[in-house]
Amino acid sequence: MAFAAKLENRSSSILVVDPLDSRRSALRNILSASQCKMLEASTYREAISILDDRGIDVIICDTEVVDERWQALLDYLQGRTDPPNLVVTSRLADERLWAEVLNLGGYDVLAQPFDCGEVLRVVRMAGTSRRRAAQRQARAAGQGC
Repeated sequence: MAFAAKLENRSSSILVVDPLDSRRSALRNILSASQCKMLEASTYREAISILDDRGIDVIICDTEVVDERWQALLDYLQGRTDPPNLVVTSRLADERLWAEVLNLGGYDVLAQPFDCGEVLRVVRMAGTSRRRAAQRQARAAGQGC
């Protein structure tokens, strides 16, 4: 149980994928109050490069990524072992986008402009969910299942 508590309290690694520095900066300011480690990418290609080099728990991706759509990033993640959770952001966040994100396997949607409390809540829950999934996968591998 102590191991689970350690996993639960570990800070999350967050990758923010957004072409606009102003939105990345807004998220940087919000997340600076947490223990999260935030990395940034302005394009899909930059995001893939970071994902291939680092362990990321949560990705926050805008719907307006220049060189690809957020769905391409989700497709890439679903081909990986133990993928991070994807949170999609949009200034036009609505029920249709939320349903699409969840139905395709994303974690959640954040509306812009960002609400500090909502961002922190979603990131914390997405990070916890990701770590619990990794823990279950490790346990299952250890049991030979």
